Amino acid sequence: MYKKIGTVFLVAGTCIGSGMIALPMVLAKLGLIPSLALMLVIWFVMYYTSLVNIELNLQAGTGTPLGGLGRIFSGRTAEIVGVTCLKILSYSLLAVFIYGGSSIIQEFLTSRIGSNTSFNTVATYFTLGSTIIILLPIKTIDHINRILFFSLLTVVTVLLIGLVISIKWTNLPLFADKYTDLSTWIAIIPVVFTSFGFQVIFHTLTNYCQKKAPLLKHAFLWGSLIPAILYIVWTSSILSVIHQENPIFYHQMTDGKAEVGELINVLSIIAKWEYLQLLIWFISLMAIATSVIGVGIGLLDSLQGMLSKAIPTKRMRNIIASVVTMVPAYLTVVYVPNAFISILGFAGMILAVIAVLLPVYLFYKLKTNEYHFSELKKKWLIQFSTLAALIVIACEIYNIM
Repeated sequence: MYKKIGTVFLVAGTCIGSGMIALPMVLAKLGLIPSLALMLVIWFVMYYTSLVNIELNLQAGTGTPLGGLGRIFSGRTAEIVGVTCLKILSYSLLAVFIYGGSSIIQEFLTSRIGSNTSFNTVATYFTLGSTIIILLPIKTIDHINRILFFSLLTVVTVLLIGLVISIKWTNLPLFADKYTDLSTWIAIIPVVFTSFGFQVIFHTLTNYCQKKAPLLKHAFLWGSLIPAILYIVWTSSILSVIHQENPIFYHQMTDGKAEVGELINVLSIIAKWEYLQLLIWFISLMAIATSVIGVGIGLLDSLQGMLSKAIPTKRMRNIIASVVTMVPAYLTVVYVPNAFISILGFAGMILAVIAVLLPVYLFYKLKTNEYHFSELKKKWLIQFSTLAALIVIACEIYNIM
């Protein structure tokens, strides 16, 4: 039972992160009802395709990164695509988390303490702290993540109660002015898709759960559903409160001119109670921290496997792998400023490949009709998920062009 809860928290903690900050910023352009529909559809696609990914790991006989699964079920080309896309996604997400966490800390130091600490300095310490955590044993990381995630849920509950009290239910932003604009949806879909990303830990949890299919299904069902519910309640509350209390900043969000730290600062000002103001900063940082842990250990685990033959000493291998895990993302944050939403959109396109397209391709390469999950026999659901992934990729290509 203890491990059952822990695995749910690991999945949910990996999923929850940038979405807590990014979703209110981008979904303001749609309004509450279209946002709710979009989040539910994307959650379903991500949960269903997680069963495909788990099935591939179970059929392989051991938890294996996507590149390894490509080699087992298809060949060298699929392996290269899997390894490349997974690494790009992991580094993109880590860059987003480092940027978001550092921005929140810097804004807090500036607005609450009066410190003029530079963003790069904050990012450096944030990266060092994250590197130390992911170097810890997986069981220790599991315990730390449970504490962080339980604290996150507790604080979210208290915070939402405080915010909901101030909402005027007769004045809600149900539909935004541009919700029928196709270009608005094209810009938003990849970002929302990325907010439901937890695919970097399939192989890690497969081994941690000792390849028990029911335990893995439970972990990814509730581990993805909890963030979906939290995102819906959180985004609806934040948009409603800001729409009513600070319409000027709300219009900045609809125009795409709001920054991460500014959003948190505005929320802390709206909160009338002193302890609520502190909770807003705390919850934002905890959401980022849980995601750094989930994505970080997934990437670290795969890099350790790649370095196992070249560096036989475990301690040195772990140190080198941790540096290779965090430094590229850190350099991206330092040299590509103000790229929070842009990186999330790009990550969404890569995520569509590794979460849906490549796993579905490998699934059809399986030489068996005996699956651990009966849901996978419904081919139309796999086709629907594939179509959704293609839409995400098309949207981000359009955005880039």
